[in-house]
Amino acid sequence: MKKISSLAMGVGWVFSLSVAGPITTVPWNGHPGAATFTFDDGLHSQTTNLTFLNSMSDVQVTFFVCTNSMDFSTNSAPHMEYASKGHEIGNHTANHKNLTETSDYNTEISGAASKLRGMKRSDGSSLQVTSLATPYCAQNQNAKNAINQEHFINRGCGGSGITGWNTEPDWMQIDSHYWQASSSVQQFQGSLDQAANGSWHVQLNHGVGGDWDAISANDIKTLIQYAVTKNLWVASFSTVGAYLRAHFTIDKASSTATANGFKVTWTSPHAHMPKSVPLRVNIEGAAGKTVTQKGVVVPQNSDGTYTIEFMTLELEVGASGTAPTSSASTQPGSSASQPTSSASAPIEGIMVQMEDYMQGGEGLTYSDLDGKSDNTGYRTDDAGVVKVGTDGYGIGYTMAGEWFSYSVDAPCEGQYSVVARAATGNANVSRFSVSVDNVAGSVAVDVPSTPDDWNAYGEVNGSGTVKLSQGANVVKVNFDESYINVDWIKFAAADVQCPAAIANRAHLDLSKAGVKCEIFDVKGQHLKAKTFSATSAQQMWQDMSAGLKPGVYLMRYGTGNNARMVKVRK
Repeated sequence: MKKISSLAMGVGWVFSLSVAGPITTVPWNGHPGAATFTFDDGLHSQTTNLTFLNSMSDVQVTFFVCTNSMDFSTNSAPHMEYASKGHEIGNHTANHKNLTETSDYNTEISGAASKLRGMKRSDGSSLQVTSLATPYCAQNQNAKNAINQEHFINRGCGGSGITGWNTEPDWMQIDSHYWQASSSVQQFQGSLDQAANGSWHVQLNHGVGGDWDAISANDIKTLIQYAVTKNLWVASFSTVGAYLRAHFTIDKASSTATANGFKVTWTSPHAHMPKSVPLRVNIEGAAGKTVTQKGVVVPQNSDGTYTIEFMTLELEVGASGTAPTSSASTQPGSSASQPTSSASAPIEGIMVQMEDYMQGGEGLTYSDLDGKSDNTGYRTDDAGVVKVGTDGYGIGYTMAGEWFSYSVDAPCEGQYSVVARAATGNANVSRFSVSVDNVAGSVAVDVPSTPDDWNAYGEVNGSGTVKLSQGANVVKVNFDESYINVDWIKFAAADVQCPAAIANRAHLDLSKAGVKCEIFDVKGQHLKAKTFSATSAQQMWQDMSAGLKPGVYLMRYGTGNNARMVKVRK
């Protein structure tokens, strides 16, 4: 598959070349275009007059705030409440200085970024802060270089605010359409019309119904609603920007042959890319093969695309891996024929690599209290990832109270014993525990001491069994004591046999009335329940995810534990 793309060589230099690769990103996450609404300076009028966003669960905006000036310094709580609902907080420097008139980048850029990253949402997770907007739209090459040290993307201003899909932009100067006193709704609707033809519209706003360069609350609501009616992808600046930047990287990634198919690897284009960048892609040569990332199967979407995690940095086609929750032929409601054999199939152990904790972020899918790791580069969040042996990874530098969540797919329901490969150099036996989403109780794993040697790994049996349901389970590993290294955990069936029909994922017929759907968070807390009829799993998720904060959730539907899947709310 050949296409014309472009490659950025340093800041501001772009040239085109012909590239070949098996992965092509679906433009704008499957929408005809994208739209981002940004609000500068952290003004109180913004949080006061944008409350209508609370009823738009699929719309996220970006607030670029100044940490030491403007209203954000004294009215931070309202903006952080919006951050807790999924909206982005970006850097607008510490004191709103013109970056062409100061060289104090350490304070204005790095200091502000550090302060923002230390702030917490209501769920305890930290802000990522991966983008910046240049004050006064002013920057020179030195400023660009300084911004690039801390942020993967910068928003400028002064033009049409339109960025295309096929030509790689200057990531340190993404254009925006600036709302001023003389602006009109009709002008900006024209920009949104242009975006609907395959581009990204970025709008710069300041006050909302007050302060300066104010847009009325009704006008900004009208424009956001207009973007939604045009079926544009209305998302934050970093979300769309990361999707676009990942596209220019992954579409150029070439493949290497393997015994069963091929493998594609790539590198992140920037150290401050968001920790999770889901991409909707087409994969050439994947027909009839299994697609995996780090050994976990990626199910095919109903339209033949795949939703992969860009920051996993590799993909394999034709490889074996953990069974998918769903696939094109076994999606709920599918008319595909199902096996009818009643023969029993043995269950092999389910291996969980500790470094492959779920994507989502601090406080959502893991808690890393000390921030230490071996700086392996294995993943961008690198929360406690350590080297194991010459080419393996695990979790270490653990502190009491830390925890990590994992998606574990079981072929059938039953009791599973827990085995871990772990080590501790503590003077005494040290404990961590394993629990499963909404099931009460946990299994303790006591790791024997090898004084002052945290690399003497050995297999350790847990104190009992855990119950896994058929399909996706969220497993939580909690460190009851500090300084334990864990390479992997394996769940071994305790005298459990699966009927072949179940092992091959018998589907759930959703055409029948009375299908119950439930939502749990990664800590096992029951959040929502509703009964549906004549609908699909995807439609149920769209309904049930409304109002949820960004994060990772377990959706269970059907009678008993018939079907379960892990879903991410962005």
